[in-house]
Amino acid sequence: MEISEIGALQIAKKAEAILHVPGNYRGGILEMTIVLDTSLEKADFSDALTAVLKALKRKQDIFGNVRLNLVYWEEETITAKVVPMTLLQTGSPLGDYRSSRHVKKYEELFAYLKKFHARSKLILLFTDGQNKVKDIQAAKDALTPFLKNKLLILSDQVIGGTQFFLQMREA
Repeated sequence: MEISEIGALQIAKKAEAILHVPGNYRGGILEMTIVLDTSLEKADFSDALTAVLKALKRKQDIFGNVRLNLVYWEEETITAKVVPMTLLQTGSPLGDYRSSRHVKKYEELFAYLKKFHARSKLILLFTDGQNKVKDIQAAKDALTPFLKNKLLILSDQVIGGTQFFLQMREA
């Protein structure tokens, strides 16, 4: 996953737009979640992750003090930990990251995020884009009412949760 500096700034602009959705972020300490799909090799996303985090910090002051949840989306489990954003830029919290090439179900991730990360105002999902939606209704239920407005999916292309939701409706 290659993200240029301009691409990272565009992602930061989209993230800023997500935060300004009515009823989303109202000030104070920002809580956000970064989801790493373990289908990706660490080398595939680490530079992109660093570029996006730097662009976010440059774009807005609110990214100076963030409660950051780091989520590993694995085949059988989803694990989370809270890490400082500046430490994540160095890559040191990723020491326990293990990649495994498995196709996973988006609806399981979305249900987890809705249940455990609903307080997050911004959710960035780094994925290879190979995962599938097996149960469209379960995915729609998990994305509504709020998750679709907070989600930004980063793979070969960058799409928002609302766009992903609309693509599912058409399927």
